[in-house]
Amino acid sequence: MIFGVPELGANIDKCDTETLRNKLLLLLERYKEKRRHELIVVFDGNVGASSTMSVSGIDVVFPRTGLDADEEIKNLVSRSRNPRHIIVVTGDRSIRQFVRKCGSKVVGPLEFYKSVQMKTDRFPASGRESKGKIRDGKEPVSKITGPSRTESQYWLKVFSELKEKPTDD
Repeated sequence: MIFGVPELGANIDKCDTETLRNKLLLLLERYKEKRRHELIVVFDGNVGASSTMSVSGIDVVFPRTGLDADEEIKNLVSRSRNPRHIIVVTGDRSIRQFVRKCGSKVVGPLEFYKSVQMKTDRFPASGRESKGKIRDGKEPVSKITGPSRTESQYWLKVFSELKEKPTDD
């Protein structure tokens, strides 16, 4: 999905993969705050054994060595007890064909991104913001709305830990 949406992967020459992954996860975190869907993100990456972690309530999966994200997605769908409740976001033709045969729905990356943006954007499409602010389309909405609740909690924790540590001054 990252490379299928220009807004997520447009600066791939300037960003490392971890930065792009975090950008996607931040977007999905805001979506999850609005819609309480179960989200699973599968990233390619060589971490040895298969690993799953939770980031802001989103399951992040890295396939085991020898498998790529495509195969892991197919495994997740085929092992599901109710694949009709699964929506897979992909632009890959073989994944689309496979998950449709299993009964899952498929959405393209750009279509999903636009849908998420509409559901997470707190402002009307007219371009006028609350408190008289006008968006010119150059600044991200997050600059006006501020951090999400999860981001705020994270930074409060970081800064409170720093405050508690003695300094060398």
